[in-house]
Amino acid sequence: MILAASGLVGTTALPAYASMADGSSGPSRASVAVQTLTGSGEAVSTASREGFSITENSAKLDSTVESTVSPTVQRLAQSLMVAVGQGRLTGYAPDHIPEIRNLAEGRAVPGCGVDYRVLQTIEVALANFATVGVSDINRQCTGQIEGAGSASSHYANGGGHAVDFYLLNGHPLTGGDPESLKLIRALDPVMPPTPNLGQVGCRSAISVTNFLPFDDTCDHLHIDFRQAQGTTLTI
Repeated sequence: MILAASGLVGTTALPAYASMADGSSGPSRASVAVQTLTGSGEAVSTASREGFSITENSAKLDSTVESTVSPTVQRLAQSLMVAVGQGRLTGYAPDHIPEIRNLAEGRAVPGCGVDYRVLQTIEVALANFATVGVSDINRQCTGQIEGAGSASSHYANGGGHAVDFYLLNGHPLTGGDPESLKLIRALDPVMPPTPNLGQVGCRSAISVTNFLPFDDTCDHLHIDFRQAQGTTLTI
């Protein structure tokens, strides 16, 4: 078993690329398997492909504070950009997809980072729905001050610690519609403890294990990790 280490203990070239939305390249999702392990009391992400493996400190996965993009974050961002190129993952106005594209290209842009758990949440959505629409990630990157203002998880602490879904399989979301409920149920078992889940007043009571529901407007599904107690989803 690969054990946790204090930093990156192995590196290698990135895997073969597949076409991306802007004509650049990214790995196909099938080419890289990512799982979460636990070692030395700390969650560590391990990526493996055809006999190579890397292990890196989980703190390095947070592109909202790191000055470089970890290989694990870049690979996941690249797989999401493949979904963008396929028309399966779309943005809104202002568009937050460029924040994912920065990471896919290995660029850590101040004020435009994305919490690794947000990327994983989008990955779970894509595994459960043919098409996914994201309306909000990092408001610092787009200059948005709205709702909770600078205290929002979209904006605070570098921004990018929350994601808003507004469409699933082409259906607008309220946070209480069937698609929202399906995504909540898919995410709850793999979440770290105490992420926030919006729209509690927009649906009938549902049982959740890890999520902390709170009130929000009924025109999207909000998920954020500002209070979450783990660095990764267990997928």
